[in-house]
Amino acid sequence: MPLWADAGFPGHEHGIRVWPPDHSRHLLSHPVLGAGFPRQRWESPKMVFGHTGWRPAYGIYNMWVSLFGAVLCCAVMFVINWWAAVITYAIEFFLYIYVTYKKPDVNWGSSTQALFYVSAVNSALELTTVEDHVKNFRPQCIVLTGEPMTRPALLDITHAFTKNSGLCICCQVFVGPRKLCVQEMNSGMGRKQAWLTSNKRKAFYAAVAADSFRDGVRSLLQASGLGRMKPNTLVLGFKRNWRKAALAEIENYVGIIHDAFDFEMGVVIVRINQGFDISQVLQVQDELEKLEQERLALEAALKDPEDTEGSGGLRGLFRKAGKLHITQQVVKKDVSVHTVQSTPAGEINQRLVEASGQFKKKQGKGTIDVWWLFDDGGLTLLIPYILTLRKKWKGCRLRIFVGGKINRIEEEKIAMASLLSKFRIKFADIHIIGDINVKPNKER
Repeated sequence: MPLWADAGFPGHEHGIRVWPPDHSRHLLSHPVLGAGFPRQRWESPKMVFGHTGWRPAYGIYNMWVSLFGAVLCCAVMFVINWWAAVITYAIEFFLYIYVTYKKPDVNWGSSTQALFYVSAVNSALELTTVEDHVKNFRPQCIVLTGEPMTRPALLDITHAFTKNSGLCICCQVFVGPRKLCVQEMNSGMGRKQAWLTSNKRKAFYAAVAADSFRDGVRSLLQASGLGRMKPNTLVLGFKRNWRKAALAEIENYVGIIHDAFDFEMGVVIVRINQGFDISQVLQVQDELEKLEQERLALEAALKDPEDTEGSGGLRGLFRKAGKLHITQQVVKKDVSVHTVQSTPAGEINQRLVEASGQFKKKQGKGTIDVWWLFDDGGLTLLIPYILTLRKKWKGCRLRIFVGGKINRIEEEKIAMASLLSKFRIKFADIHIIGDINVKPNKER
């Protein structure tokens, strides 16, 4: 049976419909010619930045000759058949957009990765030649979150003033025997960084193993970052149990703050009523998921027709297990956890969950009180101002409290308003604290 129809027969032979030969040749030849530009795109970074690895490469290759060949292929395609060329490039463009949008979890080993890497290294090296200037200052934060998913609110408030403008490094210190700590640390690095990426947090994860918590934080303060991308601000949560904690813990906590000042870093201490740690909620979540999985496994085993043979001990065991009523709701992986409301512990967990997501919501209209009592470099004023630039904090206005003298309150207020206007910082009101330098006494 011949493949092509006769010249005078346009569409079929022996009752079988076939494509005209000219069209078939176009559809076969154009994809081959259309691969010229993608090949040029893949090979050009190798010429500019060098080979990406140890894989074999072309011994003789020139980027401009390759570009000329790609243009020639494109021209030949349109000369042969213009509409087939348009269809070919439309299909290639669609596939490129689809792969770029879907971002499949596949490591292609492409030369584009070398482009990203070399560009990042060159940009970091160029930054080292730029001198610091107050206009280019941006908060670059070390955040003591431990595991990022256990303190999401602390990460959210830091991410609010570092997103698209600064560096954020979530840090965890493993304390204990070195061998066990290093093994645990290495096993969770990829998972925790993946959690940050999946939750759209522009942050890095770093961890160290140390003999004490303070030693680990000291190591992070000294060694984190690269070149100009080096942290300048330490962010940590307020220690809520300082009244009941051991004296050594209090000394370590205060010592960490002093260490940050010794390394000439700013310090931000964040406090919310319920605290930041929701690790116990996540633990309950994991237990409920395990129970639900066991329940589903038992139900599936009871419904399996193969188990109907005989009523032995295994069948009886499943019958007994099937009488258990596990009504807990399956908890999802994100922070929006539903806990049992019938117990005091469940109510506490529910409040913790609500508090952990408060900085993800849009903040209502209100004021941010800034107590700028001393000239400490301006970080106290800069961070609230950055917050007001975000969409979620757009409705909040700054109310500034500054120290001054009782007999010069109006002059101090005018001077502060002039300073804030000079830096184009919008504010709602300024309050002068005239008795800030007055020592406290029993009568007051």
